[in-house]
Amino acid sequence: MIRTIIQGMFVGITETVPGVSGSTIAMVLGVYERLLNALSMLTTKDRIKAFPFLFTFSIGMAGGFIASIQLIHYLLTNFQLQTFFFFIGIIVGFLPYIWKDTVNTTDTGLRKKHCFIMFISLSLVIMMQFFANAGNLDMDNLSFSNYFYFIISGFFASTALVLPGISGALILTIMGIYDIAVPALLTVNIPVIATIGSGVVLGILITSKLVKYLLTNYISETYSAMIGLISGSIFAILSNLKTGFYLELNITVFITFISGVILVILLNKYKNRLAK
Repeated sequence: MIRTIIQGMFVGITETVPGVSGSTIAMVLGVYERLLNALSMLTTKDRIKAFPFLFTFSIGMAGGFIASIQLIHYLLTNFQLQTFFFFIGIIVGFLPYIWKDTVNTTDTGLRKKHCFIMFISLSLVIMMQFFANAGNLDMDNLSFSNYFYFIISGFFASTALVLPGISGALILTIMGIYDIAVPALLTVNIPVIATIGSGVVLGILITSKLVKYLLTNYISETYSAMIGLISGSIFAILSNLKTGFYLELNITVFITFISGVILVILLNKYKNRLAK
């Protein structure tokens, strides 16, 4: 039980950081298969069997999430440029690994269809930054369409629990509401939390089986889409920076960027060591 709570804490912590996948950490900790199976059981008659593990895991995940969200908010408020480039470093560091994993899922190497899927998913992320203006919302005057968009964002963010390589925070960044979700959690903005949360719950019930199906039957195509999404997230992060950020680039930004790359390298070395 204690071990499950600790595993949940680490996954919860990583879900607050764009670019760090909670499901990847679950793999490193050796709990991914159990988590995926438990989530996929929620829509079956055997759901009761999944409750003990999911309840214990959720306690740890919630604790880790709440503890780390405070730190992330502080860093984004006081050191936004350095923090975002740390996220970008994580993403840049992770791309070679997911590219290698994608190639390994095919017998003949990547083909035109894989490149097309990458291009489409990358283009979708970029286009979303021009249409998703959540960062400019008046939190005191949200419309029905705003709340509906929050539900959709939460729905897609839920895939982070079951899809290796994608983090919930990264999905929210791509959707343009990461900077809305963090303050909402810290100020306990119930309407915003409830709508995003309901999307997450709905997504978990639906996407756990869908992702499991895609990873079983279309693994190379799924990984190709992930490459496009992850690559596009760099643009998503940069688009959230204030205009003229390049004037503030300095050695600390370079250090945080390299630190993000190194973190991914160390995590993958640890993961490979466990796999031996």
